Amino acid sequence: MPPSFVFLAQALLKDSPVKVSTVIGFPLGYQTTAVKVYEARQAVAAGAQELDIVINLAWLKEGRLELIAAEMKEILSILPGVTIKAIMECGLLEEDEKRTLASVLVDAGVHFLKTSTGFGPKGATLEDVRLLVSLAAGRAMVKAAGGIRTWAQARAFLEAGAARLGTSSGVQIMREFYRQGTEETQEDVAEVEIFVDGACLGNPGPGGFAAILRFGDREEIIRGGERHTTNNRMELKAAIAALKALKAPSRVKITTDSRYLMDGITKWLPRWQRNGFRTAAGKPVKNRDLWEELGALVRKHQVSWQWVEGHAGHPENERCDLLARQEAQRIKEAG
Repeated sequence: MPPSFVFLAQALLKDSPVKVSTVIGFPLGYQTTAVKVYEARQAVAAGAQELDIVINLAWLKEGRLELIAAEMKEILSILPGVTIKAIMECGLLEEDEKRTLASVLVDAGVHFLKTSTGFGPKGATLEDVRLLVSLAAGRAMVKAAGGIRTWAQARAFLEAGAARLGTSSGVQIMREFYRQGTEETQEDVAEVEIFVDGACLGNPGPGGFAAILRFGDREEIIRGGERHTTNNRMELKAAIAALKALKAPSRVKITTDSRYLMDGITKWLPRWQRNGFRTAAGKPVKNRDLWEELGALVRKHQVSWQWVEGHAGHPENERCDLLARQEAQRIKEAG
């Protein structure tokens, strides 16, 4: 992420778990320490949570390793809590330089050793990643960057020990992962059918929800409710409770008669997240707490959604409706 876009990225991602990272001293690392410190402070003030800092290669070639260590220690000391990755530009280094530099950086306390900027003579190599992982010895992690364009390459670097990848082909890699990577483990992923419904007496008023989970021939029923709620919250609660019950990532088909639930999760939620959970009219989105919880749960599984018309004779939908209404009635009578 170029430093000039950090503020925008932070604004767009503030309601997501995605962290904003930017570069310091890019791409050659020849800036003075004072300039790098200023850059780092500015980036964090704008919203960056991680910094990829290019080391001064001239100092390495001159044998002035104490200056490299001091620079990293200074930045680490003024920015506690910020993840610091030191870019080594391995394509310009001999093996003994890689070994010496890695040792200096790990001793200085950096959180990651990063292979390259992507602008050097070559990008990441599996040999460099394996070497840096062994040199870090668990005291720092390794980020592979440069020339990673396919899921096969990405997977190879992860298997070699890289904890992070730097790539400009992230969208393509993820498409390949979902198309190919998940197919490799398709037989190991459980298939679950889920039917959900919610009900409310008064809207707002006492409410109930129900979910039927079906694993092959086995069936489980989940239900619950609240004293003062709405029908929409109960619809969301049903889906959340069902997904929470799953013990491992699964292929899930959820059937609902709620357009609010169906359209919210498949159409509206990405836009709400980008807009800070504000509607097009600028008003706060209702039930934000439940939408955020549901969105996080959905990301753990392979979920497809099916809408059916309510009270139209769909067997499981009718059962869920009855169970939800019974739960709402029970809560009402309990006072």
